[in-house]
Amino acid sequence: MSQVIQDTGIAAAKAAPAVAVAATGATGAVDWTSVAYMLTALYMVLQILLLVPKYRQMFREWRHPRRDK
Repeated sequence: MSQVIQDTGIAAAKAAPAVAVAATGATGAVDWTSVAYMLTALYMVLQILLLVPKYRQMFREWRHPRRDK
């Protein structure tokens, strides 16, 4: 019986964030346009941060090409 209670507690803890978001969305406590703008901005920042090292490497290779050929 203890394992069932433990599994139920873990499942409830995992579901809590989704339930909280659904509850705030249903009650109108969250302005979803603001959330969408914030997530879009976060996505853009992450893309920029992930692409900067790639572009730096491409720029280095362009400025100092290898002469292995």
